[in-house]
Amino acid sequence: MSQVEEVLRGIYEAVNTGNLALLEKFVAPDYVEHSDGFQGVEPFQQQVATFRAAFPDLHVSVDDLLTEGDRFASRTTVTGTHTGDLMGMPPTGKRISVEAVDIGRIENGQAKERWGGLNMYSMLTQLGVIPAP
Repeated sequence: MSQVEEVLRGIYEAVNTGNLALLEKFVAPDYVEHSDGFQGVEPFQQQVATFRAAFPDLHVSVDDLLTEGDRFASRTTVTGTHTGDLMGMPPTGKRISVEAVDIGRIENGQAKERWGGLNMYSMLTQLGVIPAP
């Protein structure tokens, strides 16, 4: 298993289990989340905690992963049941299955930066917050 795959496996384990302390091992202190506009491990942990509070059964599965050197591109599927508040949105009880596409870089055994993210339009449509096309 490559270093990139090992780091991603650790991050997905943290997200899937809610063991946010794992992120301190697998995410660099100066990590940059380009798409969501934050830096560091703590905001990453807060983002995961927010989604796990809204979707306690949150699960990320890897559909495709390409690696080259210290870089990766991935396509994942995020699933969960909306049973908690999500940024002011009351629980709907609906189950989501949403794709995410990410490009990132690993350095010294930790995630260093990432671009991309979750298809929020699909998620909000599945939750019934916005009408389906």
